[in-house]
Amino acid sequence: MDDLLAPLFNLLPAMWGKRWWGLAVAWLVALLGAFGVLHYKERYLASATVYVNTQSMLRPLLEGLAVQPDVGQQVSMLARTLLSRSNIEEIIDRNHLLPPGASAFKRDLLIQRLTQTIGLKINGRDNIYEVSFIGTDPQQTLGVVRTLMDLFVQSGLAGNRRDSTQALQFIDSQISLYQTKLAETDSALDKFRAEHPSVAQQSGASFAARQSQLQDQLMLLQSQLAAAQSARSSLQSQLSQVPPTLPQADAAAGGNGAMAPTGGIDARIAAQRQRLDDLLQRYTDAYPDVISARAELARLEAEKRHEAGAGHNQLPHSVISQATNPAYQQLSVSLAQADAGVAALQSQIGNVRGQLQSLTRLQIGDSGIDARYQKLLRERSLLEDSYQNLARRKESATLSRNQDLSRRDDVFRVIDPPRLAPVALFPRRTFLIALVLLLAVGLGAVASYLLVVVFPTYRTARQLRETTQRAVLGPISLVRTAGAVSHERRQLAVFVAASGILVIGFIVWTLASMLHWIH
Repeated sequence: MDDLLAPLFNLLPAMWGKRWWGLAVAWLVALLGAFGVLHYKERYLASATVYVNTQSMLRPLLEGLAVQPDVGQQVSMLARTLLSRSNIEEIIDRNHLLPPGASAFKRDLLIQRLTQTIGLKINGRDNIYEVSFIGTDPQQTLGVVRTLMDLFVQSGLAGNRRDSTQALQFIDSQISLYQTKLAETDSALDKFRAEHPSVAQQSGASFAARQSQLQDQLMLLQSQLAAAQSARSSLQSQLSQVPPTLPQADAAAGGNGAMAPTGGIDARIAAQRQRLDDLLQRYTDAYPDVISARAELARLEAEKRHEAGAGHNQLPHSVISQATNPAYQQLSVSLAQADAGVAALQSQIGNVRGQLQSLTRLQIGDSGIDARYQKLLRERSLLEDSYQNLARRKESATLSRNQDLSRRDDVFRVIDPPRLAPVALFPRRTFLIALVLLLAVGLGAVASYLLVVVFPTYRTARQLRETTQRAVLGPISLVRTAGAVSHERRQLAVFVAASGILVIGFIVWTLASMLHWIH
């Protein structure tokens, strides 16, 4: 055991002899380390987390009514452009990261450093965005994160509102433009209708289409007229075969005392008057059917007066007193109605032919008038459709803007508000102070050991003999005087005091840093 511990017993006294060199190295390392620790700035972490709600409850309610932007895509793009130069400069100005009057070079260096140190984590699956920053000043570090969060939230909301406002302004300008165009087109149409009333009455149909309609209507009326004339001829044939009066015996049995010559004409006049009353309830006196009905009524009344005068002068009393045949009277009424229907159809045919002749004259007089009118109508229709479409888009844009305003607090939800970590990041100043003390003591001991290795000394005869492998006659003893012993004690006291001041000073510094007595 003594052989094993012998090197250690020999080394420690030798290192003790070199203790002053070790103490000097320890103080030097401690002073350099203390200087470095004093200039070291602890780093602090500030962070914040926000959740972006891309599925609002209003979304299904406004489906098809308002514009539904892709909020997730917008926020993702906003997050990627959050560290733009303009935003970084705003962060610097808000938090006073540069002194007034700083050079552009220093500003560029700080912008580059902030861009590299600001952390942005995007969890696209859960729509969670985390912002973090590490700085040496706690308040400035927290201010940077708070400014980033404000820019992130406000930029997203302001961007949507700005887009909605710009869209509304553009739509309003287009609506005003189309209102002006519609007013001009309406004025041109009114002027054209005043100059060409006959064309304007066609209700927007072209000449060819209107002419085709009138021709079809004329053919239909002509076929109806042919059928009505055929029916009237049949009634006239039947009426000619039926006697107007009954024999004397039948008349006595029937008890009819009506006059034969006037019975049929009276029925026709009554039917014509009934038809005239029906027409007057629907049309004015200037309507062609009304005019023809009046003319036919006047003709029948004149015929009645003529027959009444002729019968009074020529027919004997026996004939006058005969009763009217009911079949003859019924056929006369039917014939009167047939005459009225034929007259009405003839009047309608004449009206349609007149319209056809008017269209023909217009086509011959000015072949481009219809094209001009149709062009005006098409322009007016297109402008009206565009105006209505813009009006609907304005409603949609207004709903979208109101939606953005209503869901302002619903889109961005701050899960973790901007906060500063309670302790500084590793390495903290306390750890560095303790590390400097350990390094100083360790390097002092290493310096003493190296001096012993480079400049060896031998304190015993055995150590000298084993090292040199030569015979040693014997040691020479040294007897210290009282003065030497007193000097050695003073040196020991100085060494202990210097070492204690070094160690205790660093220990006190470490405790003060842990308790935040000093910064």
